[in-house]
Amino acid sequence: MPSQGLEGSFPSVAQSDEWAHFLADMTAGLHTVAQPLTILRAAVAASATPGISPTKQRRYLDLSTAQIARACILFEYLQDLVTARQIEADCAPIDLSVMVSTVARDQKAALQGSCIELEVLMPGVVPMPFGDASRTLQAILAGLKVATLISVPGDVIQLVATLRDQHVELVIRNDRVRGAVLGSSERLSLSLAKAHVLSQKGEYEYAEDPFWTRLALPLFSVKPAYQSI
Repeated sequence: MPSQGLEGSFPSVAQSDEWAHFLADMTAGLHTVAQPLTILRAAVAASATPGISPTKQRRYLDLSTAQIARACILFEYLQDLVTARQIEADCAPIDLSVMVSTVARDQKAALQGSCIELEVLMPGVVPMPFGDASRTLQAILAGLKVATLISVPGDVIQLVATLRDQHVELVIRNDRVRGAVLGSSERLSLSLAKAHVLSQKGEYEYAEDPFWTRLALPLFSVKPAYQSI
């Protein structure tokens, strides 16, 4: 008779894949963090060179400050990756139409003077998806930030909300960008966005050329209440 002691002790294929993706993201993130730390070490050593001019020393110190700030941001990304995996998402119905409208208003204000436009395409009525509002917002902002970074004057970033297969789907894209190559920091940011969405049982994917991101959250459904007779 098979032993009952090991029942349920082996992870499912889906869990194994999820763990493998998490480890891959953490490994890539650690490589990314190593870059500013390497530059910082060299800049600090250069600033301490005997006889260095005050101008060059100031330049190295400014470079050191910039690399410290970048490293702190990247460490925060890694911390959020761990948090997204360890802490369960706080899911509830999300008023996505209000969230998208607010994000679009702020983003359009930030783009003023850049000659980059943001176009929002959304149905008049968007059913509420079920998910974590904070994590969903962070995923949307990450996609918009990367889309803005790779855009040039004259580009149009589209933010499109649609309904598909009992999901609310949100796509961020810039079809005009060709040949864009994302940096390691941008990829880490999108990996975090993916972790935020997957932690809500949602879907997330992105592509670089042309650039687009897609997140989908299941529709919120109210189950009928049954009364015992």
